[in-house]
Amino acid sequence: MPAKNPKGVAPKTYPPMPQSLSAVYIHLVFSTKERRPFLRDQTIRDKLHVQLGGISKTLECPPLIVGGVEDHVHLLCRFGRTITQAEWVKELKRVSNGWLKEQGSEFVDFVMRLKPGGFIGP
Repeated sequence: MPAKNPKGVAPKTYPPMPQSLSAVYIHLVFSTKERRPFLRDQTIRDKLHVQLGGISKTLECPPLIVGGVEDHVHLLCRFGRTITQAEWVKELKRVSNGWLKEQGSEFVDFVMRLKPGGFIGP
């Protein structure tokens, strides 16, 4: 048994922690190339939001909410432990850009851009 600390300070030895917990939430904002209103059609926009949520979930970064307007998209996700932020963004852009281009000839020039200044919080 350790000796009592005369000042009442807790002893320096602590029981081992069985695990650590990390919860990182990321608010990611993509804009369309040149802020063009590619996502004017509400049906396509809603389907894109579902696609982005599904892609993020597949990458073990479950979405809390996905939304946006005709020229940008927001994702709020709980970031996973198995992927880097760069890989996550790259895959979101790659898969969603490809999917949207398959939706019609009006999306041939569609490109998503990551807006400068992401929002990353604990």
